[in-house]
Amino acid sequence: MREKVVVDSSVLVKTLLENEKGIILSLLENYELSSPSNVLEETTYKTIVLTISNLIDSNKFHKIKKAWEKGIGEPEIRKRIDILEDLTTTIIKVLYANEKILYLSKKISFEYKLLPNDALIAATCKYYGINKIATFDPDFKRVDFLEIVTPE
Repeated sequence: MREKVVVDSSVLVKTLLENEKGIILSLLENYELSSPSNVLEETTYKTIVLTISNLIDSNKFHKIKKAWEKGIGEPEIRKRIDILEDLTTTIIKVLYANEKILYLSKKISFEYKLLPNDALIAATCKYYGINKIATFDPDFKRVDFLEIVTPE
């Protein structure tokens, strides 16, 4: 049985924006992959924002939101989100939060000085007994119960 690793949004966003499925496939060779549901939401959000900001050459949230409402970038965004959906229905198991994870995330946020979303990811790892995380986010280095796996 392969070790489990949680795939963070930083890896998923890079995979989607750069059309770099090799990142996921390299992880798949050695690990059983999973992602918390909040990672998938964050990945979707960042994919929308980054795709549109590149198209309209602006990173101002109100402009990005208006562009999204007008459908700017929709075909590319749909394609990317479809890839995410395919990944989560074929090779990445979705991990769902519960009240124990939410309570634990608050403790982890204060102990490791993580923002709430990262604390929720770390708490999900701890709850499900997963001690490895594939990420490009250096904040997880502060979490002593997690080992960073750097995708190739």
